[in-house]
Amino acid sequence: MTRGGLLTEAWRVAHDPDEQDPAVEALVAVALQGVPEASEAWEAIYALHRMGGETVFAAASALLCSRSPHERARGGDILAQLERPSDVRSRAADRMLPLLLEEQDAQVLQSLILGLGHLGDARVPEAIKPFRDHPAPRVRAAVLLSHRRTSDEEPLPMLLAFADDPDEGVRGQAMAHLRTLPPEVDTPGLRALLVRRMDDVSPVLRAEAVLLLAYRKDPRALEPLRKALRRSRVREEFVEAAGALGDPSLLPALRALEGQRQDDLPFTRTLAQAIAALV
Repeated sequence: MTRGGLLTEAWRVAHDPDEQDPAVEALVAVALQGVPEASEAWEAIYALHRMGGETVFAAASALLCSRSPHERARGGDILAQLERPSDVRSRAADRMLPLLLEEQDAQVLQSLILGLGHLGDARVPEAIKPFRDHPAPRVRAAVLLSHRRTSDEEPLPMLLAFADDPDEGVRGQAMAHLRTLPPEVDTPGLRALLVRRMDDVSPVLRAEAVLLLAYRKDPRALEPLRKALRRSRVREEFVEAAGALGDPSLLPALRALEGQRQDDLPFTRTLAQAIAALV
């Protein structure tokens, strides 16, 4: 539906008392308050998702034609996960997909792309493909998440591309997805990516890269691990990586960590497991 069509529907909802619901109006008002991440606003959006129905569908559709980017984004947030009527997913996709072609605001594009990822519509993967190289990191991150939900493509090539993204947050999301892959997923391209990430500006991503290389028994993880295990504050990922790599020469460095951080149960548990793997 075009924006003109949405405007017509918005006018009808606003002027037809039979189509108005004070509860829906109140929840939409709360959903529009504050910053996009506001927890109270999202509680209202979740309530609208559960409520569903034609009035909620029409109200969310009407928001999509607002002059305000914040309101357009909220329209997408609400439409994305309505639980009824039964055909709501395909109808929501019909509303949202055409808007990708004309929307310029990054916040709105993020909401539309993330929302479309929830709908399970076969048209979505191809529709969001042009946004893989969008200048806004939030849009690229939305493409990554939605593509993972909707595409039947083999995920590794896409994840490798996003793991080289110039934005740390996008790289982090891609690395988080790579961590969910079993160690049997192992290609030269993946290992080369992980070696690059060992030099990442982010200490979190450097640790993730060492860990994922260690699970693939790549000897290039050994020297970074030696250095990391000698630091005054050792990240848990490096301890886990030492156990995963399985090189007994790391055992003295792990033994030196025993007795430290006794109040950190996840760390002490990981340390015990790593030592057991090497003895």
